[in-house]
This record gives sequence, structure tokens and C-alpha cells, in this order.
Amino acid sequence: MNSISIDIETFSSANLQKSGVYRYAESDDFEILLFGYSVDGGEVQVVDLACGEEIPDEIINGLMDDSVTKWAFNAMFERVCLSK
Repeated sequence: MNSISIDIETFSSANLQKSGVYRYAESDDFEILLFGYSVDGGEVQVVDLACGEEIPDEIINGLMDDSVTKWAFNAMFERVCLSK
């Protein structure tokens, strides 16, 4: 794995535009609903976390591996949300 592209869909009762990403993600009801990813430009996979699916260990390890390049459309938002 050389690169991973990610996108997440989330829920929080906090208004993101009014509260900012940190308060949004710190809300008691914050959750990541969907986690989409593609490894090395391959086929997009979607993990439905809201329905109990789990992110594969290979992907979690890739996210923590400094040698793997990470891509995200809103990288700061994804970083804050995934750090929860």
C-alpha cells in the first residue's frame, strides 16, 4: 500500500458551521456513519459503520503508517473526526 484516499460521512447534533470541527466532533452523539476508501487508486470501498461493519485492520494500519500517503478532500475534518 502506497496511498489511501478516504472520505467519511458523519452525524452530530452540533451545527458544524456554528460550532467548528472540534466541538462538532466532541458532541456526545457524534459518530462516523460511513467510511469510504480507495487503496492505490483502486476500487472504492465503503464501510457502513452505522450498521456495525468494521474498518479492515489493513486500512487502520495504513492510516497510521507514515510511509503511506493519505488523501482526503477535507483533510483537517477527517483527521479530527478519525482521532476520536
